[in-house]
Amino acid sequence: MTDKQRAAVESSDLQRLDPTYDLLDRPVALGGADDVILAAPAPDTPTIDGRPVEDPRLVEALSVPQTFSRADVLDRAAKLGGVLRVLGADGASRLIVSGDLPTHVRAFAVLAGVRIGVLVDDEAAVDSDATPRSGDTTERASPTDAADADADAETLTIRPHRDGESTAESADSAIRTAVRSVRSHFEGIAVEGGGQSRDLDRLVRDSRIQPAASRPRDAQRPALVVNGTTLTLADAAGHLADLLMTVDADTSSDHQLG
Repeated sequence: MTDKQRAAVESSDLQRLDPTYDLLDRPVALGGADDVILAAPAPDTPTIDGRPVEDPRLVEALSVPQTFSRADVLDRAAKLGGVLRVLGADGASRLIVSGDLPTHVRAFAVLAGVRIGVLVDDEAAVDSDATPRSGDTTERASPTDAADADADAETLTIRPHRDGESTAESADSAIRTAVRSVRSHFEGIAVEGGGQSRDLDRLVRDSRIQPAASRPRDAQRPALVVNGTTLTLADAAGHLADLLMTVDADTSSDHQLG
């Protein structure tokens, strides 16, 4: 390879990235799998395998705040990314992350959407998140611009279940039955799209759905809509990092994930 060809390859590599890889996959590979980076409050209704727990002793044991290591967050974000792909998401699709989701579910959802290349509308973002960072290339956009970018693309929405809602079962065998016994942490959450609402707890616990692998994309590709601002993939990294948190060492030592 000539010096000119090598320089062209290196320049091309700089223009392609996956911020979820830098936040999750790379630190895990370098030994940071156990770093606690996200927390969740105690569940209102503890469940096991998607079923509410009735034994008072189990209810007490499971009704505690949860913390998530970097490996846990990678597992949930990658698995949710795989679920969204099964449901038809692709690079031209739009994912709406509802503003009333629990904080940890919001983090999983935004990370998953960016990981697979959908344009993610983070409805829970606050104004400070949209402040342009030094050297960024954000573009101001109206809240509807993301939807107008590809009117034919299916929009998926991740939101809490509505009162009395009955989520539909798909005829696709890959998302019909939950077989994974590990708690999903998506209890009470639905994904809506194509005229159907499906239970995310069941889908994420289906071990037949493959997690989404990291895949570098054009750094200037639109990735996030935050308070009407469209962030490119390169500029999305700061917002994704803000979704996670640093937990004190005392809390980290008590890490638990049901």
